[in-house]
Amino acid sequence: MSKRNYDKLDIIAFGEHLLRTEDLDPIYSALVRMEMSAQKRGLWLLSYWIFYHAGVASYLADADTTEEFWLRYRVAADNHLPTPAGDRWPRGHERRHMRGRNAEKTFDHLFRRYRNAPEDFVGAVQASTCGEVMKKVQTHVGFGPWIGFKVADMLERVYGYEVSFDRAEVFIFKDPKKAALLFWKEQTKQPENAKPRDEQQVLKQVVDYLIGEFAVNRRWMAPPTRDRLVGIQEIETILCKWKSHLNGHYPLGNDITEIRAGLQPWLEHSETAQQFLEAMPG
Repeated sequence: MSKRNYDKLDIIAFGEHLLRTEDLDPIYSALVRMEMSAQKRGLWLLSYWIFYHAGVASYLADADTTEEFWLRYRVAADNHLPTPAGDRWPRGHERRHMRGRNAEKTFDHLFRRYRNAPEDFVGAVQASTCGEVMKKVQTHVGFGPWIGFKVADMLERVYGYEVSFDRAEVFIFKDPKKAALLFWKEQTKQPENAKPRDEQQVLKQVVDYLIGEFAVNRRWMAPPTRDRLVGIQEIETILCKWKSHLNGHYPLGNDITEIRAGLQPWLEHSETAQQFLEAMPG
């Protein structure tokens, strides 16, 4: 990924832009605006968690029967036959390893476990804490800690389930941790190679400060439903995207632009992709 030149924002201004424009998680915003049956929403989410691509998820969720869903999923997993648009089946960067034998093993596992109702995956991983959701998600072949965290986040934001989160679950991942430490160095004017004496305490201070700024001082509500104040999930996303922003890989509106572009090849072949594009922010 090449770097791009643009004016860099501090984390508060950048985070407020994400929250205001819904570029924080535009997938979430589109999903809550769309009218889908419970079954179709479950198929869409499962497909998205497998491939991390809105176009593929929309096409798979358009299947008229469970049998057709599994057939479409098998073709996408194998990636030998082209998509309806004539391309290779895409995976989002975060699911780039869902290819070859990995994709085959995941398909075989899910087919055995959810053959009659693949949408039941959503209920099977539901739990009251992020950690419990992550454990349930990771009982499935091809589903690791990161996608487990995203599943927990989407269950809370898109489905409205009550799922609690804490710092330990967020900072097991390197990107939010690196971003938080970068912010700490910036605020305390530490040299680039500085390491905190107590990393966990620094991470706590950074999270507390950012939640204080966004939720307490500025009273930002968490998109897409804005039914609660910004919390640790949103701080995790702001940190990750801010790190990419500073590195020249995340201009303002990046996710909205990329998701919209990724949906284009699917519009002639998927009614759900058309509806998804209409529901997207921006």
